[in-house]
Amino acid sequence: MPSTDERMVINLRKRFLVAFGVVGLVVAACGGGASPSPSGPAPSTVPSASAAPSGAALAADQVLRIDLGVEPPTLDPNLAQDSTSIAVLNALHRGLVYTDKDLNPAAAVAETWDVSNGGKTITFHLRDAKYSNGEAIVADDFVFSWKRLIDPRTAAPYSYNMADVVGGGELLGIAGDAPAAEIDAALAAFGVSAPDPKTFVVNLVKPATYFLSIASLWHGVPMKESWITKPGATEAANYVSSGPFILAEWVHNSSIKLTPNPEWYGPKPTLTEIQMSMIEEPAQGQAAYENDELDMFLTPGADIRRVQDDPVLGKEVVSSPQFAIGYYGYNMKGKYTSNLNFRAALSSAIDKAALIETTWGGTGIVANTMIPPGMLGYQEALNPYPYDLAKAKEYMDKALTELGIASTEDIPKLKFILNTGSDHETRVAFMAQAWTEAFGLQFDQVGLEWATFLTARHNLEFDVARNAWGQDYPHPNNFLNDLFRCDGGNNDEGYCNKEFDALIDQAASEPDVAKQEALYKQAETIMITEQPMIPLRFPVTQYTVKPYVTGYIVTPGDAQLPGDLFYETIQILEH
Repeated sequence: MPSTDERMVINLRKRFLVAFGVVGLVVAACGGGASPSPSGPAPSTVPSASAAPSGAALAADQVLRIDLGVEPPTLDPNLAQDSTSIAVLNALHRGLVYTDKDLNPAAAVAETWDVSNGGKTITFHLRDAKYSNGEAIVADDFVFSWKRLIDPRTAAPYSYNMADVVGGGELLGIAGDAPAAEIDAALAAFGVSAPDPKTFVVNLVKPATYFLSIASLWHGVPMKESWITKPGATEAANYVSSGPFILAEWVHNSSIKLTPNPEWYGPKPTLTEIQMSMIEEPAQGQAAYENDELDMFLTPGADIRRVQDDPVLGKEVVSSPQFAIGYYGYNMKGKYTSNLNFRAALSSAIDKAALIETTWGGTGIVANTMIPPGMLGYQEALNPYPYDLAKAKEYMDKALTELGIASTEDIPKLKFILNTGSDHETRVAFMAQAWTEAFGLQFDQVGLEWATFLTARHNLEFDVARNAWGQDYPHPNNFLNDLFRCDGGNNDEGYCNKEFDALIDQAASEPDVAKQEALYKQAETIMITEQPMIPLRFPVTQYTVKPYVTGYIVTPGDAQLPGDLFYETIQILEH
């Protein structure tokens, strides 16, 4: 009989296949030169605020108090890359489409869209919508935003998501310091256009079945050059929103306040304010929740068992499986970690079940692959480096021979980086100790502030680095191509395998779901066998939510807290 966690991921699999089928049919229905057909849902698919339970009254004070944990590195949509920034941007902006509660692309600024040219042209038809400053949102704003995203001078971390657009590959191959004329000429050939203010056209190089989901992401929301490029554009006094809330206040390294956007075209939020604190220490955040200073909180690993067993807090637990993974990356260009047997030795020496039990309060599922349970392409049996200390020592002996090293005592301390103000210190310590006991290796466990950590990790300034990934869109392409393609924007291990890239490209344009899944599995098997990272845990995340908070919509795509894709549906009951 499936465990509770397993039942949740089985249900996720069913939901994912429905969502994937919708996207696939949108493309396939218009293939073979078929005439364009409407494929966007009606505006009514935008989620509306849930009604309060029968007999329950709404509180006079509609204020939601939550915690971000750290300062968002940026609220510039084109430049954001981390879950903290994205959790805020989800409330501030809407793009052409937006994922609904079942992770299907749903109407947002685009009311409908047509797919034609064998799935390689998508034409979006915009609704009457305005920014928070009262200006009309027009198709040219998407042209500007998407070109700014892929412009090499912007150096946007997610520019690679535009690779499937005509001319995108060429732009991704141009350096940011290339002559302006060369960059501008490539941008002029980029496959987006606005034939009129209400029509935005995207031309793709292949019928990418997942592209509608890419169009729903925060980095492609509409923006006008006249305000986003000005100094201080992301400060509260100057910020312009396209979504249900506005940035009312940003006290850096302290708090953010959001209030409803009076120009928002969708159902008006019930909340009058969202207060976002930045409590870096998880224990302090948990204490703030228990002192009724926060309405939602992600339970720290050290407190999970206590919270579950508490007669009051236990009733406030909300558990949610996530399309996400916790993993630690190896520097594929490092002096020692570039050796496959060295990496295999490290991976085989970690008891993942014990790690989860000890540092995550027993919540979550052991991960041996990158694609999570419930998603197309998940391979339960794929596990080339199971926990086996004897085998791990064999791998290490081979590595030492290949590296020309007599003993692990001749290896200097390895640099193990993590972000501070998190719940990760205990996990890093667990793994470092396991490797010290197995091999005698020593580690410098280096904690870095969040923004500094992101830069150091991407620049390969480590031997081992904490990492994690939560879905941007529910598709294996997002877990394989977006993280492990040669020179990819979120490739933080320096991994590169041309055969892997070729299989990913083939899978992306394969309309047959079964054949597509087989190609993704083949690509993942190559990558996992080469082990540029050690997969650790597929999270089943535990939150606590006050009983008077209602209307939140939990999805496996939540960035930080339950319902953070749809803050506009949340309500506060009288209490």
